[in-house]
Amino acid sequence: MKELVAKVIADRVKDGETIGLGSGSTAELAIVAIGKRVQSEKISILGIPTSPYTAQLAEKAGIRVLSSSSTQKIDWAFDGADEIDPDFNLIKGRGGAMLLEKIIARRAGGITVVATEEKLVTKLGSKFPLPIEIIPASQFDVAAELRKLGAAEVVLRLASEKFGAVVTDSGNYILDARFPDVTAALEGQVKQLTGVVESGLFCGLTREVLVAKKDGIWSFKPGGNAQGTRIS
Repeated sequence: MKELVAKVIADRVKDGETIGLGSGSTAELAIVAIGKRVQSEKISILGIPTSPYTAQLAEKAGIRVLSSSSTQKIDWAFDGADEIDPDFNLIKGRGGAMLLEKIIARRAGGITVVATEEKLVTKLGSKFPLPIEIIPASQFDVAAELRKLGAAEVVLRLASEKFGAVVTDSGNYILDARFPDVTAALEGQVKQLTGVVESGLFCGLTREVLVAKKDGIWSFKPGGNAQGTRIS
């Protein structure tokens, strides 16, 4: 089903567009699908990536990649998500790229989220903790402040194939914080803490959610039909 969502994204691409290229397994399939159109139809696409890995994947697919700091206007952007609530708020960051993902999402004026059905939740934080990117020196201070904000657990994300912490593309650490209630207000509270660079809480940045279900691909939009619209 992920491949079907990826095809929907690729089919929307128009010659000459500049697109924000997201991270995650479904977004990666979409990049590959776009690359197939670039090669078969000889269309010209510019891509602004949300991570170095995304950049490499896009280049390999035949998409011309611009720097993530490029001032080129982004026509639209797509990305994945770890959790999506009924108000279209997101938790992102399991891949550790939420800082650049949020920068690109804001620059594009929002994102089209590509997801599978299990990413839909009634309450954010029900499956995954909230990732928070921090300056390394602030680790213990931020962890203490997060507990004051109500975090039941705060864990430094450790690397799986080396000793020590995961280091983000920007040279920072990630704290995974479990809150009993992840609300839009929490984003501002977390961002005010000294040492916090960014959080994985994305509020007000979703243009559309494309969900792969067993019976097809469904589109959900803020202010639209709550039941969604089947488009494939």
